[in-house]
Amino acid sequence: MEDSPVRVLFLTPYFRPYLGGIERAIEQLTFQIQKSGEVEAVGVLTTKYSFPRVAQPDWADRETTDEGIDIFRLSGYPRRSIPLYSVPLVWFSPFRLRHYLNEFNPNVIHFVGDGWFWGHIWAWFWFRRRARFVFTPSFHTLPISRWWLRPFNMFLCNVVDRVVALTRLEGGRVRRAYMVPKSKQSVIGWGATPPDPEAWSAAEPSDKSSPDSTPATDNIVVTGPANSDGAITVLCVGRLGQHKGQMWLLSVYQEATARFHKPARLVLIGRDEGDEAILTRAVQEMGLEGQVILTGELSDSELNQWYAQSDIFALFSHYEAFGLVFFEAMAHGLPLLTHDVGANRELLVRGAEVVPTFDRAAALEALVRLVNDDKYRAELGEDAQKYALSEFTWAATADKYISEYKSTT
Repeated sequence: MEDSPVRVLFLTPYFRPYLGGIERAIEQLTFQIQKSGEVEAVGVLTTKYSFPRVAQPDWADRETTDEGIDIFRLSGYPRRSIPLYSVPLVWFSPFRLRHYLNEFNPNVIHFVGDGWFWGHIWAWFWFRRRARFVFTPSFHTLPISRWWLRPFNMFLCNVVDRVVALTRLEGGRVRRAYMVPKSKQSVIGWGATPPDPEAWSAAEPSDKSSPDSTPATDNIVVTGPANSDGAITVLCVGRLGQHKGQMWLLSVYQEATARFHKPARLVLIGRDEGDEAILTRAVQEMGLEGQVILTGELSDSELNQWYAQSDIFALFSHYEAFGLVFFEAMAHGLPLLTHDVGANRELLVRGAEVVPTFDRAAALEALVRLVNDDKYRAELGEDAQKYALSEFTWAATADKYISEYKSTT
């Protein structure tokens, strides 16, 4: 394969128009690897489902994006999955999957995430003699109710040509959990998307958090009146669910407000995954209607505007395999506030306050300092941006993956 043009097909259960963390990573990676003269074509084989298992039968079977990405979508049966593990428990025709494989004819098949084992296994079965297989799992400790997934992941990790972990921590966990030979593993992190210049120009240079620069969008639901001029904006981006920790952050923010020396607001961006109504009610009960905004899910351009106008990024997820959203925030010059879960300690070594896991007192002190201390906040944000855009670029990530794709070992 070293001298052959590379034809890469990504497999993921969800893709456009849905773009979660893994899907955003795939999209950015496709944009970059297409720039290489060694890559002939890039495609994505996915399903007609949006996260977590919502059938979208009207989506097209095939689509080529403006960026030249070929998307192939599979219909599943039944349309409503058994509510145990999202899309993998939906049945997809292995022969239709083979038809798409033959049509695109990849010589590299890249599994991203471990959320679609049937698609992965059938792709390997049909093309195991025709393509090189690269697997980038997103490791999570499986509860007892999902131990049945272990043999699937173990099988995939041992039949593919290369298992690529996002971090050293994840690499060790994957190796131990799925008995992967160390010689088969690599570590390649995701990249950070540079700021959109148009989004930056939309923000007021001297006061990014001015209410005059609030994005004009019908999607934003403001729970109270707009903040006064000069408010410090604390931004949190993630699906509104218990595992992303917004309720915990909200309670810390409420306690911190009594110690703020200037106006502030908390902005929660993300689609509802069960906690939106709970959060809305909590905002009202806490008397924070004028300080907390829930936007719902936003377009990329709207999200970029919020990044450009915010001052601090805070997220207290229960686990982050890599935390792509952290690096997107850092690339926009936002200092981070988070805690020690997953690979946060390994990755967030600059531009971030990483407090002990769910340590309320430490999180409170860090948030108060970030809001009140302008010099500290600016210096931490500047360091965050330098770190993200020098150490975590999509161009560098693409180069590393192209080397993996072309390797003969």
